[in-house]
Amino acid sequence: MSIKFKNLVWLLLVFLILVILALSVINTKKNLDIKSNQIEFLKKNLNKKKSQIKNIHEKLISNNIYLEEIVFSDGINFKLKSNLDIKHNSNNYTLSEFSSDDIVFAKHPAASSSAYIDIYEENLFLVTATGQIAYSNLNSLFSEKIEMISIKSNIKNIINYAEFYKSSPFGIKDILVNEDEIYISYIKEVNSKCYNTSILVGRIDYNKINFSEFFSEEDCINKNDPFFKMNKNDKLVAHQSGGRMIAVRDEILLTVGEYRKRVLAQDESSYFGKVISINKNSKRYKIISKGHRNPQGLYINNQINKLFSTEHGPDGGDEINVIDLSNTNATPNYGWPISSYGDHYHQEKDDSRLGLSPLEKSHEKKGFIEPIKYFVPSVGISEITELPKKFTNSNNLQFIVGTMGTGKKIKDGMLSLYFFEYDNSNNKIKNEKLIPIKSRVRDIKYLSQYNSVIMFLETNSTIGILKQKN
Repeated sequence: MSIKFKNLVWLLLVFLILVILALSVINTKKNLDIKSNQIEFLKKNLNKKKSQIKNIHEKLISNNIYLEEIVFSDGINFKLKSNLDIKHNSNNYTLSEFSSDDIVFAKHPAASSSAYIDIYEENLFLVTATGQIAYSNLNSLFSEKIEMISIKSNIKNIINYAEFYKSSPFGIKDILVNEDEIYISYIKEVNSKCYNTSILVGRIDYNKINFSEFFSEEDCINKNDPFFKMNKNDKLVAHQSGGRMIAVRDEILLTVGEYRKRVLAQDESSYFGKVISINKNSKRYKIISKGHRNPQGLYINNQINKLFSTEHGPDGGDEINVIDLSNTNATPNYGWPISSYGDHYHQEKDDSRLGLSPLEKSHEKKGFIEPIKYFVPSVGISEITELPKKFTNSNNLQFIVGTMGTGKKIKDGMLSLYFFEYDNSNNKIKNEKLIPIKSRVRDIKYLSQYNSVIMFLETNSTIGILKQKN
């Protein structure tokens, strides 16, 4: 066979391969175009269905018919969905998730539902962001199914603006059970389109809880506030309302966000952008710390007399802050909106927001307290609690923090559990680790009698139970 003929054969083979590849690319592109069109169709169809459901729901509310109330009337159920093995510091844990289809409304687009939890005697209490209350004996948390019994309340007689009962950012922000009473923080419509963070309280009664106002300020932030007209990207943001509560002796500590009216965080005449302490008897409050954007978690270690606060930053700059309660001098200032390791959303080079809210990266250089940890990009930080020695097998101060966000940024730390050790002598974090669990962690409580961590996970409406592996 001549060399010329061999070369011709090779050329024909290469040509055939190129033709096959070209046809494959064309077919792949056609398939992708078809799938893209199908996805686009499904998106439009889903959005239409959402719009229809929203319309139906609004009509039901206008006729005083509440879907969650109907669903909750016979109680709600959670069924074991999955188990995830987690390893941290040579310890092996299992995260069991119990899923429910009974919680209807979410307060964030990336969530399928929103709720908060707390422990009272031998029961787990759950309150949805629209005010439905249920409880279950703690023993049921360690079976294949969690059955929760509903408790009636008078919340609808107190909170009567429509957005509260929809899949909107307006709703309940936390629950706290303390000394036979249940406290609920929520976004209150003080008057038309004007909101603040307030608290209701009711005595525990398994038949019906009658709430009354515990704490509410006259000061509120209006959707039409002139501040929001200064920049095209500004508006009232109910997600930035804070609302976390803990009990400390005769005080209820409450975090209050600034609803994106950033300048209030530095204004001591306003309680927005602060951590405050409310006396249970007088209902008067004092400012514990200022310069906060949107604190989402709060925990106190009484032995070292320090508060641990987690806080949402803007575009980047989520923080963990330590508030030393032994320091009784000037009000601790954490810098927002003068200092932040994040940027404004959609920030431009000569952004008008930088005048009043420059977001300088260093806190210390401006005379503010630095966070012990900041996250860039943001992780959607949420609740924080301490983990004792019997859970971690460590004598050091150990903490667990939840993160939220979306599935698109799991690699950045969203939809995860963040573990860290706190060095009190140096006010530093050590031995930190982010472990993805693929779900938004809205609330976390440590359950001492069962040496377990209980969570409400928003992505799939689940109760999560983290326990040591046998």
